[in-house]
Amino acid sequence: MEHKPQIAFNLLEEFHGYPLYDQHVVSYLELMKQPYTGCNPRGLTISHDKALSKMVLAYHHIHVPAFNVFHMNRKVQRSKRLKFPLLVKSISEEGSVGIAQASIVNDDAKLAERVEFIHRQTKTHAIAEQYIAGREIYVSVIGNQRLQTYTPWELVIEKLPEGAPNIATSKLQN
Repeated sequence: MEHKPQIAFNLLEEFHGYPLYDQHVVSYLELMKQPYTGCNPRGLTISHDKALSKMVLAYHHIHVPAFNVFHMNRKVQRSKRLKFPLLVKSISEEGSVGIAQASIVNDDAKLAERVEFIHRQTKTHAIAEQYIAGREIYVSVIGNQRLQTYTPWELVIEKLPEGAPNIATSKLQN
């Protein structure tokens, strides 16, 4: 408060070791009427829940892969509309936490095994979504009323074993 900065550059990825608290820190900045960079608390809240994010996108007619959420302490049962291969990950962790080559599953037994792994390792619900092979492209967007995009860049994963899917894992080797 005594420094009275013109703007706070929000580079926060976690608070007290917990990644989902960043939305609360940004809420505090809003309450203090402190201008800041980055997403607002509402956007952070939505983005921390992969299923909710997909529902919001689908509502706005943006195609997303089919998915199921698997809650902790419940039987793993795949919806029949969800076709293999599937990518299984935490519903809320970021940065490829819990993702490995084994995250892509091709049958119900491997799905159940990977969902249980995510529950055990991340202590979060799991989401399985239809795996779509392709390139991983990132585009930065800035602005409020008038949006501006920056040059897209591609995540290139080198040294992948022959036939391995091109996914960013928690042990990514470039």
